[in-house]
Amino acid sequence: MEKTAVQAPPVPRLDHVMVLLDPADYQAVADAPFLGSRFARRKLKHADSSVAGSYSTLGLAGDNTLIELFGTPPAGAGALVGGLVFSFEQPGSSARARAVLDDAGVAYHQDLVRRTLPGHDEPQPWYHRISVGLGPACPMVLFLNEVTPAYLAAVGAAPAPDGSLTRAGYLDAVVGGSGDGMLMRDIESVTLVTTPERAARLTAALAPVGFAAGDDGVLRGPDLTLRLCPAQGAPERITEIGIRLSGADTAEQREYTFGAACRLVIDSPESGRMLFSPSSHS
Repeated sequence: MEKTAVQAPPVPRLDHVMVLLDPADYQAVADAPFLGSRFARRKLKHADSSVAGSYSTLGLAGDNTLIELFGTPPAGAGALVGGLVFSFEQPGSSARARAVLDDAGVAYHQDLVRRTLPGHDEPQPWYHRISVGLGPACPMVLFLNEVTPAYLAAVGAAPAPDGSLTRAGYLDAVVGGSGDGMLMRDIESVTLVTTPERAARLTAALAPVGFAAGDDGVLRGPDLTLRLCPAQGAPERITEIGIRLSGADTAEQREYTFGAACRLVIDSPESGRMLFSPSSHS
């Protein structure tokens, strides 16, 4: 009897990392000349979402990934301090991912996020979102998203020749340019302090969709290392974002401080880190 081919589970790629800063620290980042002129493509976004309401963020973009900084939490976000947002590049992946998560017993909520766009009376379908359940009163989120064709069309991005919905294509459309000459290429690691239960939930959700879990609390996926630091009672937050740099030694200095709780360290022409200390949001 001929065997039926087993379809591999869809693998989400890191899209962006969300971090909530104190308003003063957020403004310090927004006002820093080096970040927009030499470090990364910088974009201020104003959005009106059917889920999060109206909010503004500041994005620092690499080739495929984005650091998204908030100065105030979105409406209804409660005690949000940050989160990980992944995206699927192949159309139809969201439905397949839900089946994989169901088989693994992972709790999640699925919805179709809509946005209000000029020229439309009704909010338009924007992206399919899988919000993974990380436990009660969790101050961080884990989203697995798949954008709609309307989303791409609205921002002026086109699918790749093979039909995939690339993160690079989206960023080039909404942020502008290719990032040539900027230091930031992409996010390569994220470190989180969280409870042991939360770490277990994150691992259980990402392992079925392409992440290998090590005994050291590290999850390794395509192009990303996720370090989970379980600590009962410590403020849960994203503490560090590791960034792959271009290799050009064009930084005027090796460390930049933005307010009281955010720093950028240039370790070498190839590698840097954005570090976040506990703030009043934690």
